[in-house]
Amino acid sequence: MILVISLAVNAAAIAVGGYNTYRKVCPLTMAPGPSPEKEHHFYQVLGLTEAQLAKMNPMAKSFHDRLESLHSSMGLKRDLLVSLLGQENVVHTEVEKLREEMSAIQDDIQRIVISHILDVKAVLDGNQRQRFFDMLHNSMRPGHGFFLGAGKAL
Repeated sequence: MILVISLAVNAAAIAVGGYNTYRKVCPLTMAPGPSPEKEHHFYQVLGLTEAQLAKMNPMAKSFHDRLESLHSSMGLKRDLLVSLLGQENVVHTEVEKLREEMSAIQDDIQRIVISHILDVKAVLDGNQRQRFFDMLHNSMRPGHGFFLGAGKAL
């Protein structure tokens, strides 16, 4: 019995090591989260025409620039919030004011994303729209994240 357990543990250790090596050598081409390629965008897998790409590329650049700016601002606010909360005497009015500012930034991000989705929808044909919304729906399920990350998606 001890021999069987020992063999099972060794086999599992070898399998895990092999799998980890395989994942390093052969990474997923579309791993969840932001793409490692700076200029890779979700719409590139939709088979857009040249005319659609001509509309989409400047629209995407503007969207990513705006989103990156808001995410950067949110990061600064988060750092400030942690600093305020870490002070010996927390001033609750300052914390609340900062929380409201962060909430406004999050609201702006949501508005920009929704507007961008509607702009993209207008550029796509019926089949592309269906595929786009399928991708969007799948990305919102837990464990997925093709549309995650500032300036890396949508």
